[in-house]
Amino acid sequence: MRHGSWTLRRRPAGRLCWKFAMVSLALVLLGGVAAQAAKKAADKAATGQDAAGQVKAGQVKAGPNGPSSAAHPVGNDTCATCHTDESKAIEGNAHARLALQHGGKGDTCESCHGAGSEHVDSGGDATKIFSFAKATPAQADAVCLSCHASAHPNFKRTSHGEAGVSCTSCHSAHHASSAGTNTDEAMLQAPQPQLCYRCHTDVKPAFEQAFHHKVNEGVMSCSDCHDPHGSFQKNNLRAAADQNQICMKCHSDASGPFIYEHPPLKTEGCTSCHTPHGSQNARLLTQNNVNSLCMQCHTASSIFTAPGTPSFHNQANQFQACTVCHTQVHGSNASNIFFK
Repeated sequence: MRHGSWTLRRRPAGRLCWKFAMVSLALVLLGGVAAQAAKKAADKAATGQDAAGQVKAGQVKAGPNGPSSAAHPVGNDTCATCHTDESKAIEGNAHARLALQHGGKGDTCESCHGAGSEHVDSGGDATKIFSFAKATPAQADAVCLSCHASAHPNFKRTSHGEAGVSCTSCHSAHHASSAGTNTDEAMLQAPQPQLCYRCHTDVKPAFEQAFHHKVNEGVMSCSDCHDPHGSFQKNNLRAAADQNQICMKCHSDASGPFIYEHPPLKTEGCTSCHTPHGSQNARLLTQNNVNSLCMQCHTASSIFTAPGTPSFHNQANQFQACTVCHTQVHGSNASNIFFK
């Protein structure tokens, strides 16, 4: 259709519908983002947090419960008149030592539970004080992270944080385990690995196998390899520039550097051949036969870059393992086929 010197063309109806659908989708997504932001802001407000996620002084709350902004501190001695067991239990742990700082004005009961004047004046009304038992995981974590955020900045993004495992699921500010265990400084509810086994029941049987890392024996602990407060690695593994260093800090004989390196050690890591928790095979190997493990890569194939097995190797001789000759499988400074 012409209008003067201009030619007007009708747009196809399908193209208009497609553009309308895209605009509608964008509006829905923006609405979802706005709703999520509003929910986060509401959660922070419910726990007395500021925009940065820090708990504001005098604003510790547990939803509708907790002290108001008008409450004022009453001191640890006042708390101890009723909460005798908790006051005795906390003596000597890390939080109690912090209370002695700054002329006795360091961290106190009210640093975590909020100002206690309204709780005391009401005769012990539980709704006038912050209770970790009644708080949601997010609310409890917000109080803990108001001090510990710098040490554990990624906790909310970890598998533990996303699963609703709160700080108080593992730690106890009052009733940490007895002295002489690995729970003292961390104030854990139970020693490792028993604490970890409460949730990770699928891992526990691995440490009962014939060959396993000595975790149950107390020689090492879960946190030697895993960071429960979060890392950027799979399975919360402790981060390192070379992830093999998690293993090499103990197995230094395999760390190198070597003139002739076994490529899988760099490309796939230790777990390409070993099962870290436990195995029915010696040396925690993933296969019970060494030759079968080696031939997963060293088999002539167009998709493998590893050299195939030479024709003069008799694989029918099941008692002659590859490592009888290729002794330095992790790497060698003398032989490119790892003879020595």
